[in-house]
Amino acid sequence: MPRLVIHDNDGHVDDILSSILLWLSPDQISMQAITVGEGDCYAQQSYEALLKIATFLNFEGAEIGYSEDPCPNPFPDNWRRESYIINELPIFSDNDLKAPYQTFRPRKSQVMITDVLANSKQPVTLVCTGPLTNVAPVFEERPELKKKVEHVYIMGGAISVPGNVEMPDHDGTADWNFYADPPAAKKVIDTGLPITLMPLDVTNNVPVTREFLLKLDAQAEHHKASQLAARLFSLVKGFNYYFWDTLTAAAVLKPDLFTFKEQRIDVVAHGKSQGRTQGSLFGGKKIRVATSVKVEQFENLVLEVLSRR
Repeated sequence: MPRLVIHDNDGHVDDILSSILLWLSPDQISMQAITVGEGDCYAQQSYEALLKIATFLNFEGAEIGYSEDPCPNPFPDNWRRESYIINELPIFSDNDLKAPYQTFRPRKSQVMITDVLANSKQPVTLVCTGPLTNVAPVFEERPELKKKVEHVYIMGGAISVPGNVEMPDHDGTADWNFYADPPAAKKVIDTGLPITLMPLDVTNNVPVTREFLLKLDAQAEHHKASQLAARLFSLVKGFNYYFWDTLTAAAVLKPDLFTFKEQRIDVVAHGKSQGRTQGSLFGGKKIRVATSVKVEQFENLVLEVLSRR
């Protein structure tokens, strides 16, 4: 039976590609909802882009919604504005001949997550590839819903490597997803839910390479999902871009590509180290942390999934 999944994300290139990978795996994944938050995007723009993508690729099933609740530490505006570009990609001109994926008014992300968990007859997996702003309030307000969760996969944290935040009054120890909303990250880790963390320690080893993009371009002529993925990746050429969120989706689809270890983890919620993810002997919660990945097999998995439509 396919695993029921909610994908909570913040609408950037890698987040959108993660949604596509999960959606293209119906034998393993039954997408229940896709929820967008105000992380590395403007949520309404990314919501509209996801509707266009679902229409373009003839997806079905999952409800899409968004929340504009702000993060305490917003991503840089020039990063977030890429969601406007994605929403206006010319590739979506084909949609003019199709019925739109979803025509009703979108529900707020937190409401959708709560509703799916409350009404599901089997446990649900949360795949979280943005700040945890949409997720933390759900379990604060409805702690009984924790029993409806099978597992939580989170892209975030930097444990034994430097962070990727370079901001005034911060010491650079955090990754952006946890830095954007440190209290939310700490609250979710502290729930005691079964969690797999995909930190920078593992994602730093998997950059988006020219060789991978050439292989993607080669199959784009025959597969619409590959064509769309190639167009999305073209928006970040020239940057040091990594498979942050797609790696997280792959951990759901094929966990045997990864090495994991159990570790007590705590998150610093305030101060110059806010968002820092640190090992702890006594505090924090014991979770599963990804430590390595078979890179070639991972890239082959992504290419194979993107060739399915």
